[in-house]
Amino acid sequence: MPKKKNQLDRFADLTWYDFEEWAGSKIVSRGKNYQRQRRVSDLAATDDGSLVAWVDGTKRYATRVVMGDDGLPESICTCPFEFDCKHGVAVAIEYLKRVENSKRVPRVKLDDDRLKLLEDEDWDDEPDDDDEYALTEDMQKDIDGFLKGKTKAQLIDLIHEIARQHPKIAQDIVDRRHLSVGNTKALVKNLRQEIRDIAEEPGWQNYWQGEGYTPDYSGIRKKLAALLAAGHPDEVLAVGRELVTTGTQQVEMSDDEGETLREIADCMPVIVAALDRSSLEHANKLIWALDALLEDQYELCEAFAEYLHRKHPAPAWSSLADQLLSRLKALKPARGTDEFSRNYKRDRLSDWVIHALEQAGRKDEIIPLCEFEAKRTGSYLRLVDRLIASRRYQDAERWILTGIQNTRGKWSGIASRLRDKLMEIRINEKSWPAVAAIQAEEFVRYPSRKAFSDCKKSSGKAKAWSLVRESLLNYLEKGELPWKLKGWPLPASGLDKPEPGRWDRYPMADKLIGIAILEKKPDQVLHWYDQILRKGFGLYGVNDDEVAVAVQSHAPDRAVDIWKNKAERLIAQVKPKAYREAAKYLRKAGLVMERQKKSKQWDQYLQDLRQQHARKIRLMEILDGLKGKPILKKRG
Repeated sequence: MPKKKNQLDRFADLTWYDFEEWAGSKIVSRGKNYQRQRRVSDLAATDDGSLVAWVDGTKRYATRVVMGDDGLPESICTCPFEFDCKHGVAVAIEYLKRVENSKRVPRVKLDDDRLKLLEDEDWDDEPDDDDEYALTEDMQKDIDGFLKGKTKAQLIDLIHEIARQHPKIAQDIVDRRHLSVGNTKALVKNLRQEIRDIAEEPGWQNYWQGEGYTPDYSGIRKKLAALLAAGHPDEVLAVGRELVTTGTQQVEMSDDEGETLREIADCMPVIVAALDRSSLEHANKLIWALDALLEDQYELCEAFAEYLHRKHPAPAWSSLADQLLSRLKALKPARGTDEFSRNYKRDRLSDWVIHALEQAGRKDEIIPLCEFEAKRTGSYLRLVDRLIASRRYQDAERWILTGIQNTRGKWSGIASRLRDKLMEIRINEKSWPAVAAIQAEEFVRYPSRKAFSDCKKSSGKAKAWSLVRESLLNYLEKGELPWKLKGWPLPASGLDKPEPGRWDRYPMADKLIGIAILEKKPDQVLHWYDQILRKGFGLYGVNDDEVAVAVQSHAPDRAVDIWKNKAERLIAQVKPKAYREAAKYLRKAGLVMERQKKSKQWDQYLQDLRQQHARKIRLMEILDGLKGKPILKKRG
């Protein structure tokens, strides 16, 4: 009876393919380098079969690796990535090398510092915003006992000493002093300077190296909250305006994944609360919030959007609408901006005019405004949506046709979406022949499998799919427009008819292959694939892997040849990334060969590949993984 494997024994069966399934090829490559550079130290095993080690990176990290239930490793680390990182990979490889060389791996002690670090949920060196609440009851008692025995003079001396050591505490005491005597002017001045100081350096992150800088706005947020709690909302609002401006500039300069933005955005709810309590007239509060929102290009001020979607008095909304209408009327294009940018700014402003009119109960003014703006900015979609919502379908159709006529040359995306709107109207009317006609025209504009499927659904409901299908495939083969053929079963759509593109080439073999795959016709897939190869068109637009998958049961030898050719082209690039990609296709080819009971031929092919590329060490490692060959070389 075979001996049951323990957790550590399971590491011995790992292949390079397993490693890449676990952590991804890039992480595995970096982990290998770390192990080769001897960055792993004090490797030890726990009683439950996991591995623990120190790994030297940007800092020294504690790392733990364990085998998961799915047969792949899992790791946790005190680095910024935390899970399944290069440090974990390095530890696992180091363990396999130690075992291979018959080196002892000691047991970890229960009081090991690394285990304590890994149990801690906060591994950052910087203090969290919530650290001030981490004072335990015992610590509080010790502090109380120490302070109660001091005289007033001694307490003052102690505070001076702590303030000298911690400038932030010193500033906090000064700010509290200003608040206590009502000297908000000095506090506001200090706050503004602090904002300018923090905003000087943009945020940045290098996630692979675990390095970076994120500006800390927690102190600003707390001071603004304290100023508001002391009853000074107008002062908070004044500082808030500067925070919006400088914050927007800092986010624009930062190179991270939103950490800087989130720091600043976390301050905005305090500004919103101050706005709500400020001395401004209600309409002016709405204007203040809207101006902050319009200045924002990075979703920094979403708290103000929420404020503007709250319930406010109708007269305030009406006043806001009038002010915005005046602003819209006076809006002139900024010098040097393109038409799209000008229209975007105007449309954004007019969207808020519409919102204000709705809240003010002046809904009758909305569609006329949308009609005027559609002519100015091409915002036909907004107008059509309003008309459809009001069930003014004839007017909606009229504007759809006008919009298509005016935008198809400049903004083809708008024209396309307007055609979709007309199709929505026809679907609601259950006018399936008309729907099918529109979709057939869309297929000619943008042939695709999805467009073909859409045509099948609507033409099927119109009892015309057989003829429509034949006409669409004929178009892809010969370029003959379907509606010009004798016996075309669908009515005119009433829209502008598409024409073949100037650079279109027929047959569109790549599209015909896609449809043959969709219809599960492997013989047709190969027919058009071979035509591309014969005519030397190149495989642009053709996913040959998808072709091989589609024909693997119908013509397994062809599928294997396609995968082998694809893999060999990748190997010829002499790049580790290309080797990994090649392995995916070799693995698929191998499975098909095994199903055909041609394992010997496949093994010979791999052996030939090894001999041909024997000097490519990285490729050899990857080929080992194809057959599930363990990394650990077993001793006989």
